[in-house]
Amino acid sequence: MKHYLDLVPISVKIHRKQSRMSIFCIVLAVFLVTTIFGMADMFVRSQILQTQQEYGNWHIAIKNISNEEASIIASRPDVKVFSPYGVLNYRGDLGYTLGGKNVAICGCDESYITEIWAGQLEDGVFPQASNEALVTENVKQIMGVAIGDSIAVETPDGDKLNFTISGFMNNTDSIMSGDSYGIILNIEDYCAIYPNVSDGEPNDYGIMFFTQFANTRNIQGKIADLKEQCNLSNEQISSNNNLLGLLGQSRVPFLLQVYLAAAVLFVLVMLAGIMMIASSLNSNVAQRTEFFGLMRCIGATPKQVMRLVRKEALSWCRLAIPVGISIGVVVIWVLCAVLRFLGPEYFEAMPTFGLSIPSILAGIVVGLLTVLLAAYSPAQKAAKVSPLAAVSGNANTLKPARNAANTKLFKIDTALGIHHAKASRKNLLLMTSSFALSIILFLSFSVTVEFMQHTLTPLHPWTADLSIISPDNSCAIDKTFLEDLKENSIVDLAYGRMFAYEVPSVTNGIEKKVDLISYEQHQFDWAKDYLLEGSLESAQNDVGTGLIVYEQQNTIQIGDTVTLNISGQKKEIQIVGTLSDCPFYSAAGVGTIICSEDTFKQITSESKYTIIDVQLTKEATDEDVYAIHQMVDSTFTFSDERMGNSSTMGTYYCFWLFVYGFLVLIALITVFNIINSIAMSVSSRSKQYGSFRAIGLSTGQLRKMIVAEAFTYTIIGGIVGTILGLLSNKVLFEMLISYKWGDTWTIPLKELGIILLIVVLSAIVAVYGPIKRIHNMSIVDTISAQ
Repeated sequence: MKHYLDLVPISVKIHRKQSRMSIFCIVLAVFLVTTIFGMADMFVRSQILQTQQEYGNWHIAIKNISNEEASIIASRPDVKVFSPYGVLNYRGDLGYTLGGKNVAICGCDESYITEIWAGQLEDGVFPQASNEALVTENVKQIMGVAIGDSIAVETPDGDKLNFTISGFMNNTDSIMSGDSYGIILNIEDYCAIYPNVSDGEPNDYGIMFFTQFANTRNIQGKIADLKEQCNLSNEQISSNNNLLGLLGQSRVPFLLQVYLAAAVLFVLVMLAGIMMIASSLNSNVAQRTEFFGLMRCIGATPKQVMRLVRKEALSWCRLAIPVGISIGVVVIWVLCAVLRFLGPEYFEAMPTFGLSIPSILAGIVVGLLTVLLAAYSPAQKAAKVSPLAAVSGNANTLKPARNAANTKLFKIDTALGIHHAKASRKNLLLMTSSFALSIILFLSFSVTVEFMQHTLTPLHPWTADLSIISPDNSCAIDKTFLEDLKENSIVDLAYGRMFAYEVPSVTNGIEKKVDLISYEQHQFDWAKDYLLEGSLESAQNDVGTGLIVYEQQNTIQIGDTVTLNISGQKKEIQIVGTLSDCPFYSAAGVGTIICSEDTFKQITSESKYTIIDVQLTKEATDEDVYAIHQMVDSTFTFSDERMGNSSTMGTYYCFWLFVYGFLVLIALITVFNIINSIAMSVSSRSKQYGSFRAIGLSTGQLRKMIVAEAFTYTIIGGIVGTILGLLSNKVLFEMLISYKWGDTWTIPLKELGIILLIVVLSAIVAVYGPIKRIHNMSIVDTISAQ
């Protein structure tokens, strides 16, 4: 041994038990930070991929600029992609058709397909020659065309536009739900067929320019610079807020609130890691003050003792930080694998073995900096140990007590336990802060559950995969077609509804328009969860009765009789219940009444359906859907909602897993932290407990003393954590929920009860091991324990 710091490996080896506990605490802290940041990073990355697939990989779109201005912007070094895009007949109201269906005609350049919508080209190439076109996949499925075939688009004037198919694009949600087609032309052909415009500027053709910046740093600064240099107004620029929000580059006020809330949670996670490590190091050094005093006896200066403590603390990091990071990375891999397994159609792009560099760096920084900061005070404490006290064996003697233990309220053993907990203010602060932060973290993160429920609506039980809609929303679909669908093996459920829209009505002298909608058995069953008051059974079984859907300005109440004007005839329906929600959105000022099919038929004399919804089995393929499509009359709209449903479920599953993963992780960390902290605190007082046993303290009294000390930390930490946790919960709730949706904050009793129960149970479990260990040790071994 050539240097006094070479004593560190020897000290670590001799004090393996205490070192293991400190290392375990550092591992927990690094694991907590790495996993939470890694899960957040993976969630954001997965949502960025999904958003780029659904909304396109563009940052801003610019309109109302000239060709000259477009050339200038495209030449900027910070602009990677600047692609023109225009669309004709987007809403299907201009009369362009293909094979009898509405067709949206788009014009763009090749970069729009290869960069903005990368991965959407299913087969073939972008149109290179004149009169070539990409078409959506459903054109191939329904019309049976192939690359090289010709198609003819009919114009509103009756003319035909002939194109040769150069490739196929993936279907989009709007194309499938609208039962329409889409074709993509090069920008020259698009401008050539655009009606009533010749040699115009981009805006004359409805063209806007989708822009992707070269890097995603300071996008708002690039936008501001672009506005200033090119004299662009706010109205000329629209942002892809879905993507910018995930990149942390949005200026939308609500997203700024989300960023601020994320920063608060980030700070809380960092503080939790710091307090866990600081509490552990403080207890560890407290156990070995005699050792550091002996170092002083053989000539070590206070500065050298401080270096020794810091070197030993950093030596733990060599093992603890890699282990904590490794466990965190593995947990993240497992979560990603679970997502890919549960929903491969949603998370195919998510990397199974992806590494989150920010989370790894955060784990390393938290581990190293926290250990260095946390070791400073214990190192000073160790450097102040008197050599004389170390030689005499009194290095662990506490400071003179200012007040004796209070035995008026408690027995001597319980009073001593409470007194020990309060004896060192610093230790009490570290222990209770560590416990309190666990509660604060849990209550703070629980707000994200409410946030998820507001921002992401999971699919309702009535959500359809396919919908067959009659023309002009009339009652025109025969019931025999519904029966045919029910017999199809790939149809899990099929049900129909009859609609009468904006029917004039009078209730208690007040005139109001209402939508009258029929339900069948399945829909009445789903409505049970949304019944506010009244009787579903009456509306379902009694002809001439119905349910009103709640709205704030609604004047119709249970027991009222609504008089409907159906084609000049007066029909009455009695309201027997109120629903909080339904699958339909009525026009502003229009009420919604739900009734049975028999009641609808009696009032309107209609027996055919307006809409038939179909829910498919998991085994259903595109070919099966196409077969059903072929069964549908061409005058009906065949709406395929599967893409939209898939996107909704994918996002919901991802957010659900990560949010509840955070909460479970925090709960587990709370358990381990409390167990480890109490175990180290008890170990640091081993000599005192041995002395108490030597003067006649029984094992039962010793147990009560340890339990009292542990629950003093728990109760104080619980009170502080509850107060600050509720405050943090309220602040985050107002930032994330009240700001956007106006909900009023209420005390989260369920979440508070869960975390307090976890803390109490953890404290009960925590005292068992130390009590058993001290009980099994002889008095001599306990007094001489290191």
